[in-house]
Amino acid sequence: MTQSVVVLGNPVLDYVLQVERLPSTSGMRQEVRAFCVGPGGAANISIGAARLGLQVQALGVVGGDGVGRRLLDWLDGEGVNTHALLRLSGARTPRVFILSTSQGEQVFLGYHPKSNPPPGLPTSWGDVISQAAALYCDGWSCNNLGISLVQQAVQQACVAGVAVLFDPGPQVHLCPAGPLAGILRNTTVLTLTEEEARALLPGSLALPELAAALRERGPRLVVIKRGAQGCYIQHDDEAILHPGFSVPVRDTSAAGDAVSAALVWGWLRRCELPQLADLLNAAGAVAVQRLGGGLRMPYLVEIKALLQQQGKATDFM
Repeated sequence: MTQSVVVLGNPVLDYVLQVERLPSTSGMRQEVRAFCVGPGGAANISIGAARLGLQVQALGVVGGDGVGRRLLDWLDGEGVNTHALLRLSGARTPRVFILSTSQGEQVFLGYHPKSNPPPGLPTSWGDVISQAAALYCDGWSCNNLGISLVQQAVQQACVAGVAVLFDPGPQVHLCPAGPLAGILRNTTVLTLTEEEARALLPGSLALPELAAALRERGPRLVVIKRGAQGCYIQHDDEAILHPGFSVPVRDTSAAGDAVSAALVWGWLRRCELPQLADLLNAAGAVAVQRLGGGLRMPYLVEIKALLQQQGKATDFM
């Protein structure tokens, strides 16, 4: 049976430009080596989860412009259910310009026109969340839709017994402490980078203690993403530190989203921690070998092929 996941957040249009080096200073001229244009933001998670075989319902806002219509076409083409996405007539859809190098450096330039997101969780969204197997949301949705709305969505999921997967993202320090604590209290699976984890809990805690301290705030499972170094996962009395797979790197801008989409799949499939770590690292490894996310997010068969190349078991897929 196909399991359903709700992705809460706004899709945006990404322009990803691969440049020679960063920073780019005034007066410097350099060539754009490659570029791609396509869906980004929450669309990365939606498309990534759909390509892994999950039934995906997108909740968020798009503008009533041509960009918004194009994003809906892309999402519909990937099998993502967009019927509950709000179309704001007269509003422009956000764009994000990403300058990226093959060394993993990025600069994000966001164009976010003012819009009027719903003041509270729409009743129709609450109904969709209550019927799902999982809800995914992140720090960007807290910023774009409002942390109060996200908190309401998480509470709705908690009451309905729906798993909540939350990624606070690099803007975690901008989230008000009270609402953020409420979201973490109702989070089932927390995923974040090591830098973001240490922003939440300043100090010099080792990874096991850092993950344990995060779990004390509510999550049952914590995934700390460590880029090329892989990931650290802690759940109950079990933990695993898994090194990353060595692959040629082209662009890392969508790697975190590929890992998050795989995490949703792995949690719903009740993967054991070693399997889950392999899955997450493989998803990220596939993603970094291509430019951008969106329509370049990994398929399950590609992740499985990479695991087989690395001599890893794939009988859980």
